[in-house]
Amino acid sequence: MNGNDADERFLDILFRGVTNAEEFGNAVRLIQESFTCRAATLVTVDAQDPTASFVWTSGILEQHIERYQRDYAQLDPAPALYLRQPVGKALSTDRMFTREERDKDRFYNEYFLPLGLIETLGGPLYVEQGSFGMIALIRGEDRPPFDDDDAARLERLMPHIARALLLRRSFFRIDARSLGLQASLDRMQAGFILLDNEGVTLFANTAMRTIAQRGDGFALDRNGRPLPVKIEARQRFDALVDDVAKGGVGGILTVPRSSGRDYVVLVAPAPQPSTQSHWEKRGTIGATVVVHDPEFESANTADILSKGLGLPNGAARLVASLAADDDLKSFAKAEGVTIHTARFHLRTALARTGAKTQAELVRLAVRLLRDFALADSPVRSGRQDAIAGQAQRQTKPKRPGAASTGKASPQTR
Repeated sequence: MNGNDADERFLDILFRGVTNAEEFGNAVRLIQESFTCRAATLVTVDAQDPTASFVWTSGILEQHIERYQRDYAQLDPAPALYLRQPVGKALSTDRMFTREERDKDRFYNEYFLPLGLIETLGGPLYVEQGSFGMIALIRGEDRPPFDDDDAARLERLMPHIARALLLRRSFFRIDARSLGLQASLDRMQAGFILLDNEGVTLFANTAMRTIAQRGDGFALDRNGRPLPVKIEARQRFDALVDDVAKGGVGGILTVPRSSGRDYVVLVAPAPQPSTQSHWEKRGTIGATVVVHDPEFESANTADILSKGLGLPNGAARLVASLAADDDLKSFAKAEGVTIHTARFHLRTALARTGAKTQAELVRLAVRLLRDFALADSPVRSGRQDAIAGQAQRQTKPKRPGAASTGKASPQTR
């Protein structure tokens, strides 16, 4: 298998790993083998949610990772130097350290060399607000030193790896909230359906049942399966569901209605959770169906925050912006005000709500919006439209090497 074929196979398995941890591990092993290395490490550290941090290792490191975390992670100088490189830049440790530096380095001589490891090729996949992703490929004496072609090949793959890591982080956060997922789905403004692998409905949320009751484009059969009224749309919908059942990716279609703009429908494979969900006890989930109603009027989130938290309009718009993961500078720029005005709005919001910190203020806002099923609604903050997301705790960036277990991440040289 040549390099291009191996890379295509690697990317295929990698993106399957977005919802399947086993496949992610297979992808790490595959890239190690395709670069003829003795080990590989893929790490993502989430400063806001440590439980979403992951570490995948392959090769010789799998047998010695606990010793690395316990005794040598804090001595490993490579991760910190890699994180100083531009995102997407691959560099080898032979170019980062001189021979004299390696000869004097305790980590290199006590841990690295005894495992038969000689050189690492790696770099940062993304770095944002204290969170980061990193990849490292480690060779032994059985292959030549890493050269410019190896670095260029890895750099071509790194943007795809970064995207897969960020997607997996998002799916993990959803999966971690599985106990409250049904209630959340029931408050969604979009219609949402879970189908088992036979096409039978396991769950349909309130919005979907409301859409079906209108009878202006959709109906639900006795098994709760959505049936587009128009035959062409029904055939297209059935074809997408069958495609997902056969391992395909599904797709998007429009469903005509008797009045108003057409529904937009997404049919996609269901993500594979790490633990069995409530619906899987009734049958294996095969597909998810999301129905968007373009005629639905979204609520003004800033107005809800103003009335619910007793905030002036300016302070409410700021809190809505912060809840959408923006900061004071981006809010000031979008509103066309100074940073001093933004800070004044923040002080006002803290005083009115009794919150002690900005993080506590955002959590108050997000809880309110969730209760009103508005946490994912468009936020109209002056001239800015954003998506209201979860509160991001303001934390200091962790030192490279801190994994979700509280131990150091196995990022090696």
